[in-house]
Amino acid sequence: MKHSLGMVKNIGHRLDYKPGLWLFIAFLLFVTAKNSQASGLFQNASQKAHGSSYSEGIVAYCFDGDTIKLADRRIVRLAGIDAPEMAHENRKAQYYARTSKNELVKFCLGKRVRLYGAGISSRDRYGRLVAEVYLENGKSLNELMLASGAAFFYPHQDLSPTFQEKLREIQQNAIRDRQGMWKHLLSLPIARKNYLGNRSSLRFFPMNCQEAQSIKPRNRVHFGTLMDAFLAGYAPARICPFWPEEN
Repeated sequence: MKHSLGMVKNIGHRLDYKPGLWLFIAFLLFVTAKNSQASGLFQNASQKAHGSSYSEGIVAYCFDGDTIKLADRRIVRLAGIDAPEMAHENRKAQYYARTSKNELVKFCLGKRVRLYGAGISSRDRYGRLVAEVYLENGKSLNELMLASGAAFFYPHQDLSPTFQEKLREIQQNAIRDRQGMWKHLLSLPIARKNYLGNRSSLRFFPMNCQEAQSIKPRNRVHFGTLMDAFLAGYAPARICPFWPEEN
């Protein structure tokens, strides 16, 4: 104990005679404080996401309304959402696909983002990172896309239940306010048709879809309208597409 006190006194005496050292320490404290202030918004985002951080990056490209590419070439799929498909191969773009992509471009292109885990798996079957993506202003890209009606909720068993419930509620509000694609989509004849949901996968199908007939009776959920299916937190099954094409 005496030895430790002696060391402290020794250091104190040395610093008394080296004012330059005090200036250097003050500079280090200033730099640390500035860095802490700059990262504060990201720390708040971390508290909201309740997930582990995969690190940061600059958004270099938006493929569509739910997938981005970072400057370091990592490809990131926004967890818990899906957007209308862009044109590919011989298929035309789905309704609102280009608008959805443009919305994502507006929100994040060229901006720094931080990625947070949203469930038990960090990558999908294509090798893309699956994450909740936060901007420097503390806003979640996943939430922004849903709130603006530029994407729909896409549940998955690998995602956190709390995270998914939050996204489902955001989608419900967007539907009720007829944000983005919902205003036109829910006015079409397809919105008044019946749909069959699978309680196990949380996907829904048009009633005339052959795949829907293989759903076990105990897993079948009947929806009177398209809006009912989306409000319940189900997502369209890709195997029987019914989404209108872009004009």
